[in-house]
Amino acid sequence: MKNYFYTILITMKYISKILCFLFLFFLLQAGNTALSKEVKFIFITDTHINPDNAYKLQDTVKEINSYKDVDFVVFGGNNIQKANVENLNYFLYLAKRVHKKTIVLLGNQDVFSTSGITKDYYMKRVRKAFLYRHPKKTNFVFKKKNIVFVVMDGSKQYFKSANGFYPKDELIWLDKTLKKYEKKNVVILQHFPLLEANSEWVQTAGIEDYYNVLKKHSNVKAIVSGHYNFNKEVKIGNIYNIVVENYTKAQGYKIIQFDFARNFIGTYLVK
Repeated sequence: MKNYFYTILITMKYISKILCFLFLFFLLQAGNTALSKEVKFIFITDTHINPDNAYKLQDTVKEINSYKDVDFVVFGGNNIQKANVENLNYFLYLAKRVHKKTIVLLGNQDVFSTSGITKDYYMKRVRKAFLYRHPKKTNFVFKKKNIVFVVMDGSKQYFKSANGFYPKDELIWLDKTLKKYEKKNVVILQHFPLLEANSEWVQTAGIEDYYNVLKKHSNVKAIVSGHYNFNKEVKIGNIYNIVVENYTKAQGYKIIQFDFARNFIGTYLVK
């Protein structure tokens, strides 16, 4: 009987050591996660989804889901080929199958009030598809670790135009938002770039007014956009501009990493 209780005592001590080890292991893992400043996400833009090409995005979504270290995924606008309910249904059916937090931006192809696809309708459908976890507005803020992400709209819903334009009310909102987060690192996500395009047909209009807002603030570290159908990365002042080419060219997207504590910006084009 004495040997029996001794065996139980030894076993309990052994189990206690294992439990302590596991507790310390998970504590260290949680600490490492909390201390990590790097944010990694996928920016996929200009997918131009319609019933004929939707199968391509289905394959890409499976590929995106294979990444285990991605914090979120951004669909960067011009998500559908033409603003109609059928195309939007196909896009949302596929987009909501992304396993990570998903952000949806608007481009010039996505909304057109004459077709019944207003900004309000589009964002309500997006919000419902993602179980009401997606913001309902087209200009919004979300945070990841130590970075504030600001989403800008710039699309037009009352007439068709390939040119993006950020109206006065959006720029006033941006100015107030950058002021609110003046002590934080900010990354702006938008469909329409602030860089020069290869054609006036797609050139973003009124970028001088946008730059005048940015000049008032020093916390914007990067702007990520699509629309121009080419890949380009250039630093203007203190802001790193990343333009991602359209997905329809070669089913490509960019993996983007930010760690401003280490002054690190990394991008990888996947095709």
